[in-house]
Amino acid sequence: MSRTEVFAYVTESPEYRLILGIFAGTFFAELTPEDVAARLAATGIELPVDTVAVRLESLRNWGNLEVSASVGAVSTVADYYKRRNRYLITRVGQEVHELVESVLAQVDNVRDVSLGRLDVLAAALEALLRLDVRAASPTTLADAVRAVFDPHRAFSAEITQFFAAINQWQARFDLDESEFAFFSEVLVGYVGERLESLERKARPIGRLLAELEPLIPVVVARARDGLAARVAEAGLTDVQVRSGQGGALADWENLGNWFRGRPGVPSRVATLGRDAVNAVRTLTQNLTRLSRSGVAGSSRRADYLRLASWLDAAARERPQELPRLAGAAFGLFGSRHLGGAPGDEDDPVPSVTSWWTAPTADIPVSLRERGDTTNRGRSGQVADRSVQREHLLARRRAEEEATAAARAELLAAAASDGTLANRTAMSTSALRALQRLLGPAVAAMGPTGEKGEAEADGMRCMVERRAGEATAVSTPAGTLVLHELGIAVMAADA
Repeated sequence: MSRTEVFAYVTESPEYRLILGIFAGTFFAELTPEDVAARLAATGIELPVDTVAVRLESLRNWGNLEVSASVGAVSTVADYYKRRNRYLITRVGQEVHELVESVLAQVDNVRDVSLGRLDVLAAALEALLRLDVRAASPTTLADAVRAVFDPHRAFSAEITQFFAAINQWQARFDLDESEFAFFSEVLVGYVGERLESLERKARPIGRLLAELEPLIPVVVARARDGLAARVAEAGLTDVQVRSGQGGALADWENLGNWFRGRPGVPSRVATLGRDAVNAVRTLTQNLTRLSRSGVAGSSRRADYLRLASWLDAAARERPQELPRLAGAAFGLFGSRHLGGAPGDEDDPVPSVTSWWTAPTADIPVSLRERGDTTNRGRSGQVADRSVQREHLLARRRAEEEATAAARAELLAAAASDGTLANRTAMSTSALRALQRLLGPAVAAMGPTGEKGEAEADGMRCMVERRAGEATAVSTPAGTLVLHELGIAVMAADA
């Protein structure tokens, strides 16, 4: 039996999918043809028991089902044959059914990309770094490895399918109004936002993987649990057990290739982003071309389907009308000038213009030689700006580190209850962080209020009127004095 025969039922009668769905939802229960026929009848599908038996035997031959080896206690020969004719789903049949149904259910859907999985992945890497990988138990280490690879497996599947759909969409010319609005108003902006968020979330994961890289051989050697580990300990080399991801160095190398580039080889995330930008650029060009010629101006598929239905109806109901319908549809009458849309800089020539005075029609080379208007060739390559990008990323990281240091200094300068004492000294950057909080807090207090509060950058600032008191904050650049105001600064989650 070929391994691919388990998929043979997909192209056969829909009854096979229904029958296999009954077995897939029974948790490996054993069913006779009579049981299957009864369950089909309960869903409104009537099939003879003999037909069901033939379908079950075909599924058994393909490897989706197998005959039960247990007959239990029997009292008669007829009971024996009845019990022997029981089927249950195989492991491969269960997996194939779930795979086929999931693909068919999502074939026309646009699958979203959940970037929150990258936050889960980063948290799992941080937890693995906090472990003592040389002293932790193999079970604990294996759980930590699974926590890393489970979100990555789901994320990689989602983003690969989404960008594959973008590559497929870039050549679409048969768009209706709703699809045109989706591509032009929603998808282009959504892809841009997703790429920006993806790049921002992927950077810390790459740094965590670089920090973890020296420990990976130890993790792979010690993170062993479950059935695969026991089979390996028993030395059963002939027994094939599929272990989870993260149990081999190749798994970690593949994970690193997603988020870390090498000299001359960008990361998988960067490659997907670049390809998505090129695809969106091509899609935008197609949308611009369609908007100039009118939606569906480059594809007449819907019109041809409508015409085919008219011809079919006329052939069955009014055969005498077929010549008139064909003549009206394909212009089977005297020649006349129908007009056409020229280049962007010219106006279309009206159809009433005589052939004698109309300009020569400009026929594109692709239409004249090949009979189609499909764009050929590749789009222009994007210039390599990796050096500039690295410079901007380094500057952004430096700014983020400086902001975090100023925030930490401001929180450290406050008392345990958050109060800033008079004559508190701090750096100029910490003062700027305080000023960003003071403005909204004072505005919230208003001219007549007693207290005001505001949150920003992970900190909360509270101001309170205090008659006769002043709060001064000293910095190398000067001193900020707040008259009749008390200030308290604390973490936003405090």
